[in-house]
Amino acid sequence: MANPLVAEYVRLFNDKSRISLIEGYYTTYDATSQKQMPFITFPRQKAFLQTLATNKNVIAIKHRQAGITTTTSAWIAGQCVFADKNSPETVLCIANQKAMAQEFMSKIVTFIEQTPRWIFGPQYYDADPKNPKNFKPIFVKKNQSEFELFNGCKCYARSAKKDASRGVSGTSILAIDESAFIEASEDVFASALSSTITNPNARTIMVSTPNGKDRLYYKTYMQALSGENNFKVVDFFWWQDLRFNRFLEWHRTDEDGNEEIIKETVLDKLGNIPYDEERWAKLKKEGWNPISPWYIETCRSLNNDRKRIAQEIEISFVGSTDCVILPEIVSMQREKNVIQITDDWELRDPLEKDTWIWKDPIPGHRYIIAADVSSGSSEDATAIEVIDCDAVDENGYPYFEQVLEYNGMKNGEICGDILFKYGTFYNMGLVVVDCIGGWGEMVINQLVKLKYPNLYREDPNLKDFTLGDTVNKRKEKAEDERLPGFRTNAVRTQMLDKLRERLTDNSFRVRSMRVINELDTWVWKNGRPDHMSGFHDDTLTCLAMALFVMEFYMFRKMRNAAKDAAMIRSWRSSKSFQTIEDIQGSVPKDIDDMSKPRHPLPFYSTSSAERRASQRARAMLMLGGFKTKR
Repeated sequence: MANPLVAEYVRLFNDKSRISLIEGYYTTYDATSQKQMPFITFPRQKAFLQTLATNKNVIAIKHRQAGITTTTSAWIAGQCVFADKNSPETVLCIANQKAMAQEFMSKIVTFIEQTPRWIFGPQYYDADPKNPKNFKPIFVKKNQSEFELFNGCKCYARSAKKDASRGVSGTSILAIDESAFIEASEDVFASALSSTITNPNARTIMVSTPNGKDRLYYKTYMQALSGENNFKVVDFFWWQDLRFNRFLEWHRTDEDGNEEIIKETVLDKLGNIPYDEERWAKLKKEGWNPISPWYIETCRSLNNDRKRIAQEIEISFVGSTDCVILPEIVSMQREKNVIQITDDWELRDPLEKDTWIWKDPIPGHRYIIAADVSSGSSEDATAIEVIDCDAVDENGYPYFEQVLEYNGMKNGEICGDILFKYGTFYNMGLVVVDCIGGWGEMVINQLVKLKYPNLYREDPNLKDFTLGDTVNKRKEKAEDERLPGFRTNAVRTQMLDKLRERLTDNSFRVRSMRVINELDTWVWKNGRPDHMSGFHDDTLTCLAMALFVMEFYMFRKMRNAAKDAAMIRSWRSSKSFQTIEDIQGSVPKDIDDMSKPRHPLPFYSTSSAERRASQRARAMLMLGGFKTKR
């Protein structure tokens, strides 16, 4: 007859998420009932444990009281319990303060001691409860800062210092608690990571509540979201926690200023509700905000401090008061517009892994392709952005849309080849290359060599764009005699201001998480927009240049051509045109297609129907300076 304990051991051993061990044998303190309770994991904790089982590097962002440190401790305990004596685990627990690291390790010890002794083997267990084997110590060494288990597993608790890993080698599990609160975090992490070098299977776990835009946790988290490192992200939102989402409601304000409310179905007197992560994520993307009695009470305990609420409950990286773009605008772009490039995403450039593609070209649409070329150093990356000038949303409103982005280390002729390929693919779009720093010259030479037909050429009148079309034009060469490339240093500030406007009124839709990452660390320095130390703004500069040239060069040129054509037509027919619709309907057939206005510029928002109508009228006027039909 088979021993049932053997079958149970095999079942627990094979479950690498350790959920079976945790839920079957561990208990934890429940603050609500104020007593030890069976450790039953809720859905997001299960997702976290499953991620730990299948990924070497995991980063978790959590709300207040999420219990993720406890969950991590339970998983590590399971790893130690089932470790092979020939390959024991070496765990390094790091926290901002030594006491916190010791508490982390203490939880691991507690869970190991809760493990049934028969799992440790026949040397430590006998069916007779009085047998001395059942009292044999399982720890070879145990104190506040270190322990060693009978099977060779070791654990160290250290405060976050540059020498945190001193005396520790072959680390197999590096666990950093409240990573965002560590001072000199990059140096601490680099030092701790050095202890894992000799272990090819080493794992790194970062867990934290946000604390502004720090150099380690925030940077690691945002790069993980955009696929720039090898960390796997697990998010913990409070409304996914079964303890805190009781009597959950969703609130938002409609376009007319009226509050809308959705109340979740209540299953019992305790206020428990059906669990539906997918539906909740959709509601959040549509602008709904969750509220529950727990949320309201916790906000009160934080004195309704918006910054603390954002960081501790809403897991927002608020903290920099000098951001160029307001955090709520960045959040709006992230939640409404960003499209994640997943592993199974179909639109790809097989030759360029750093290229993200969201849409194929649409026949008849105009595109602008901008490039901010790097020096090729490790601190500088090339950015290429493709923008659809003629995108229209489901309601028929026009907007500018990011459809492709490259962000990598290519430069020179190779970058020129890439631009030629993307420009040709996107309807021979207008290619704008930043030559201010000189690195774009090689790219321009390659494009000229390849005879790309639609290059932006330096326009001296761009410096006077704020004066409109009535100024006396500078004496200039014919367009085909000008140098290709963008060299207008004088408009950098205005260029970035225009990007800020487009992001704020949602007339430009960001699809890239890389852009969101840069927006989060785009701050005011000496009165000028710039990136925070240790971060970058390559994609932002590129997008700003593209939108600026598109609005004050490409569109103006087209508007002027359309108006000239309309004037010639009016002279022939002696007809007076009063509206932009009349002008668009009277452009001669022989005018080049690129001269035809497609639709008004997207100067609109979703604030109210009346405001949208006003802004559409404004857009019409900017296109041609004519009245609009009522």
